[in-house]
Order: sequence, then structure tokens, then C-alpha cells
Amino acid sequence: MKDNFEDIKNEFKAKSLYWKNVRSKKMKAVLILLFLSLIGLKVFTTVLTFDWLSALMKSI
Repeated sequence: MKDNFEDIKNEFKAKSLYWKNVRSKKMKAVLILLFLSLIGLKVFTTVLTFDWLSALMKSI
């Protein structure tokens, strides 16, 4: 468990260091948009999956 926590902590530090090294505001904006779009895509596909699943259960 402690190893997993250390791995997550090290990964967060690496991502933070990468973010601090990005100098371009355009690149930071692209990274933020990419992050938000991935979250939106995940939410959208999850909603569609549950909608499809509920429609399947109603037909049974």
C-alpha cells in the first residue's frame, strides 16, 4: 500500500514539474482543453452506456 502511495506521489511530482517547465501559454491552454475533453468524453460515454443498459433492461 505504501509503495502505491509513493508511486502516485512520484507521478504527481513528475506531472507538476512538467507543468512548471511548460513556458508557452498556448501549450498550457491546449493541455487544459485536452484534459477537460477527456473528462467530458468519459462522462459522455458513461452516460450513453448507462442509457443503453437501462433501455436494455426495460425491454426485458
